Amino acid sequence: MVFWILVAGLVAAVTLAITLPLTRPSSAPAEAADADIAVYKDQLKEIAADEARGTLAKADAESARAEIGRRILRATEGASQSSHRSGANGSSRVIKAVSIATTLALPVASLALYLAYGAPGLPGQPLSERLAAAAQSNKPNDLIAKVEERLREHPEDGTGWDVIAPVYYATGRYEDAATAYRNAIRLIGPTPRRLQGFANARIHLENGIVPEDARKALEQILTTEPNATEPRIWLALAKEQDGRLTEAAADYRKLIDEAPEHAPWRKALEDRLANLGKGPGSAKPDKQATAAPAAPTPTAQPNNPDAAAIMNMPPEERQAVVTRMVDSLAARLKSNGSDAEGWVRLIRAYQILGRRDDAVKALTDARANLKGNQVGLAEVENLARQLGLGS
Repeated sequence: MVFWILVAGLVAAVTLAITLPLTRPSSAPAEAADADIAVYKDQLKEIAADEARGTLAKADAESARAEIGRRILRATEGASQSSHRSGANGSSRVIKAVSIATTLALPVASLALYLAYGAPGLPGQPLSERLAAAAQSNKPNDLIAKVEERLREHPEDGTGWDVIAPVYYATGRYEDAATAYRNAIRLIGPTPRRLQGFANARIHLENGIVPEDARKALEQILTTEPNATEPRIWLALAKEQDGRLTEAAADYRKLIDEAPEHAPWRKALEDRLANLGKGPGSAKPDKQATAAPAAPTPTAQPNNPDAAAIMNMPPEERQAVVTRMVDSLAARLKSNGSDAEGWVRLIRAYQILGRRDDAVKALTDARANLKGNQVGLAEVENLARQLGLGS
């Protein structure tokens, strides 16, 4: 209520300030006439002085006085007429009507416009709340959506893909992360960081199995950074998953020897090496070994806590977790057998788990499903030769 009283008072003050000058007669003409008459009087004094000094003839002086007298009469008459008109206009009904109409219309029109376009029921919003609202508009999901919209409009923006790739990875969108890293590598070139990010996303997407494209990315990192630890760990795991146990064991030992004493992944590698070849149905490491070690799990590393958790499970639990992953992959390929890379992962996983008969059956199913995919079929056949699964 106080607010509306203040608004009414403000409107009344503004209206008065606008309309009051309209009701007042103008004094400007009278003031101008007085100034002119004062000038004329001074001129008369000067004429009298000039005549007294003898610098102005008497006839000329009389003529000048007559002219100035006429000017004084015209100024006096003009001021009188202007004053009369101003008084008549000031008291006229037209001016009063306009004044009253303005006084009434201005607040009514203002109120109508406010009710139509304003929000009289909107509560106050302190600065702290407005700042909080602004912060809310910059949530991570909103920022991701903005970058995605830009990338839809400019798909060749390699920097944009490079920026959003680690965000996808951090939020668990591993397939999107792999795609973003792949695009960034294609558009603005490979770097160890981008290659490692791509490999991590692909491995995470495959539940800890190192796929071929991730393996190539890791090997590319080692061409420029041969002593990089993380790609060497993953490549050692890839050898273990392929059944190349002797090579995997040698890589694990070298990594352990080079690792700092308190490296967070040293203990995981030591456990990995200790359990190498001890899984169900597996053989001891051998240069010709095709049997598998314990369940394939991602090697623990500082930025992969999920893999570290699986690695630290007891062997039985770890075996059960990986078996579920493999069975899930098999079920997916049963409903959609066109995924060549999926068949490669399934065959390799069966071999690592020591389930050779299942690996052979998966190889047969892959050949049947990939008849029209020569590239995918070639990958499967190459893996079969590596694992010694026969023709």
